[in-house]
Formats: sequence, structure tokens, C-alpha cells
Amino acid sequence: MAAGTGAGSGRESEPEDAGEATTGPVGAAALAEARKILEHGGPGGLDRAADLAWQAHGEGVEGAGATFATCADRLALYSGRPQRFGTVTLEHQGDLRLAPMDPTIPDEVRAQLGVPSLRQLGQQVDEANRERARTRAATPGELDGMPFARVWRDPTAAELRARWSAEGQPVWCDGDELTFVCDRPLAGAIVGPVFELPMWRVEDLLVLSVRVVEASRAVFTYGFWPLDERGAPAFTSRPDPDGRWRGPAAPPPPPTNDVLVGTVLEHAVESEALGEPRRVSVYLPPGHARDERLPVVYATDGQFLAPYARRLDALASGGGPRVVLVGAHAAGFDPSRGGNLRGMEYILGFDARRFDAHQRFFVDELARWAEAELGVSAEPSERAVFGTSDGGAHALAVGLLHGERFGHVIACSSGVPPSGAEGWPEGQAPRLQLCAGMLEPPFFAATYSWHQYLTELGVEHRWTARVSGHDMIQWVEELPAAVGRAFGAQAPGG
Repeated sequence: MAAGTGAGSGRESEPEDAGEATTGPVGAAALAEARKILEHGGPGGLDRAADLAWQAHGEGVEGAGATFATCADRLALYSGRPQRFGTVTLEHQGDLRLAPMDPTIPDEVRAQLGVPSLRQLGQQVDEANRERARTRAATPGELDGMPFARVWRDPTAAELRARWSAEGQPVWCDGDELTFVCDRPLAGAIVGPVFELPMWRVEDLLVLSVRVVEASRAVFTYGFWPLDERGAPAFTSRPDPDGRWRGPAAPPPPPTNDVLVGTVLEHAVESEALGEPRRVSVYLPPGHARDERLPVVYATDGQFLAPYARRLDALASGGGPRVVLVGAHAAGFDPSRGGNLRGMEYILGFDARRFDAHQRFFVDELARWAEAELGVSAEPSERAVFGTSDGGAHALAVGLLHGERFGHVIACSSGVPPSGAEGWPEGQAPRLQLCAGMLEPPFFAATYSWHQYLTELGVEHRWTARVSGHDMIQWVEELPAAVGRAFGAQAPGG
């Protein structure tokens, strides 16, 4: 089998002049031109570069096959297909990793082109990452602007087990460095949901050490999520957490009631706007009565209401504000109805029809139902909208579009930054509270940009930066604090 044929290279066919090139300097000149296009040209020149490299390879010019493979890989990735030869690496939190791969190219074809085998590629990337991590460990405080990055000090299994025994848990902190150890019989693992980097094997242990910005203030859950022999996820849904870490300087956790004094109810609320009922979970505080007209928090992702209810229940039991939490469940992933319905419903500008339908349900139908059935307040100053991640973007959209009806917006880890066109008439913006974790870079950046934008507009708001990841522990700890600021004695800006 000739290297670079349609099945092996990812190209539709061999270049027309693949077997017709002249000998000698023409091939070397073709390779030089191909490399020049690769270095200085854009995607539009990759076909030409591939043809030139193939010509040079056909004449036996050293290195031409590898250049052809690089062109083929870049062409594939630009067109949305996986690379075939592994010449393109990406960087994630200071680690290198291969761009998405199609592993079907046999090693003999790879050898003909002068590119390493898949095993060799993996070894090269691993060793490069180890050198990076060793260098970082030897440079105190070095993070290159990242919130966290791997460090490596070549520990022994005996040292790790002794430290684990002394700490009493498989995670510990040395200054700004955290170490995680797993002794399960797994092919591999990552530490999710915050530090999703592959653990490295030390004898029978899997280990990850990371340097973390403000590690002493960090709060996160962690789990050892299994990988298969190829390093791909060996799970279909997020595994249960294995533990929780709270740094010595982290804010104290809010109290929680493992046994509720209040009540959680489940309902199916009819919706003309959605064309079907929508499940809703409700938390009612201790002593709830329908004629009280209590403050209410309307939330997305109501399927996750339970941990929020425990914190709000403890808040109310401890003399804090008594509020009703109404959580509308998210729509799921449904290819027959357009895929990611949750994103369509929550994100302004994603799918106008679905977003508008959900707005009518959430703002009008759900509120009417809650006011009639639960006796919650209809006063804007006693109504809040809350959401996290895409739900945080939803909360901000509701506050923007319906600020006259919701006096408070609590938005955590929004994945959508402001467009620059948002605004309210002077003095009519709701009270906004924003929160994001420094260990969830894209969401932190998007939410922080809201803080900057609101500051430029002169809109009163509160911004909280936590040393957390895209992790529910951040959000369940933030909500009772935000509710206390919105509906308690403390002013929202306090």
C-alpha cells in the first residue's frame, strides 16, 4: 500500500502530479515551498502545500512525507474531521494533547511517511508534558496566567501512600500545590469536574499534582473519572463525587439541613407556550402558609433543587429569610426536536422560537401558577431569578427583558458574555448578583465581562469571585448568601 493514498491520507485522491515530478532539486524546492505555505500561509493554501509535499515525497526527499501528513491533518481539522497522523497538538491548562484523532492509519503507512506510530506519539506527548510539569514545579508560583496547571516532582508510590495515610484522604495541599491519588484498578482516570487532566501512573497508583491559584481558598468536589486504554472517557454520565476539598483559608460553608424542616414538592405545570407539561420542583420553607406572600426565587435546572433546598432550609431555620424556591426542570437533549433543547430555551440568540416559548412559560405561566398555588409574592422587589451555567445566561436574559417584573437577578457561571447592546432605563435595572469560579476559565471570563460591563454602565451589582470550578458546590454555597443579601437585612450591594 502506497503511503498517502486516499484511504491513508484523508485526501480524496493522490495529487495528479504525484508520480510525474522531475528529480533532483525540484523535489527539494517543492518541499521548501510546502513548508513556507505551512508556516506563513492560511488554510486556503493547504491543498497546494500537500500537493508539493507529496511531489517531494515521491522523489524521496527526506521529511517530505511528514510535511504531507501535517498538511493532511490540518486540512482534516479545518474541515471538522479528525486528524489521521497526529501531527497537530493542542494545549489545555499547560498540557499538550493530540487534536482529535482517527486511529485507523496502520503503523506501516505512518512509517512510510516518516511519522511516529500512535504509541510513539503518545510517549512523545507524555514526556513533553512531564518536562513541562517538572520545570513548572521547579519554578515557584509559575502558572503562565492559568488558574491551574500540572506540576511533577517524580514521587514514589511509598511516599504517596505514606502521605495519604497521614492526611486521611486521597488529596492534600502543599502551599499552592494539590495532589490527588487513586488506587483503583483503572486503565486511567481524570480528576473531575474541575481538574480534568489525565492522572499519571506511579506503580499501582494514579496521581495528579496541580498548582492552583489561591489554593488555600479553594472549594471543590472531586471524583476519579475512569478512562479506557486509549485515554477516552469510560463513562456515559458524570460519576458521583468521591470527596470535597476546602482550603484552610476558604470561606466557611453555609449550614445545611440534611433533614428538611421545610418541604419539597414535585409538580407538572401545564404549559400552552411549550405545548406540554413541564416538571417543576418546589421548596417551601418551615411554616409556609399560602396567605403569607413570601419572597420567591424562580430557578432553572429544577432537577437539581435538592442541595439548594437544604441550604435555604438551614438559612430559614437559622433566622434568615424564608423564601420559596420554584425550580423548572430543564429540557433534555432530543435529536428529533433539534438537539440541545436546554441551550435553546436558556440562551438568548440560540433559537429564537424555542427561547421565546420558554420565556412565556417561565415568566408568565410558571409565575401565575406559583402565585395561585403557592401564594408567593408578585411584587418585583420580592421576586428573584436564579441560574447557573447556561441557566446563569438565562437569568441575565430574564433580568434584561423583564427587569420590571424581577427585582433580583442571581447569575452564576454564565457561559455567555454581554454583547454590548444590553441596558436598562436609568434606575430601572434589577439588583444583580454575579458569581463565578476562578477554576472555570471560560465561564469566569464571560461572567467577569458582565461585571466589567455593568460597572461601565454604572449599574449597581455585586461580583463574587470564588476559587472554585464549574461545580455545584460553588452554586449551592452562593445561593443562600445571595438570598440573604436580596431578602434579608443586609443590602444587596453589601
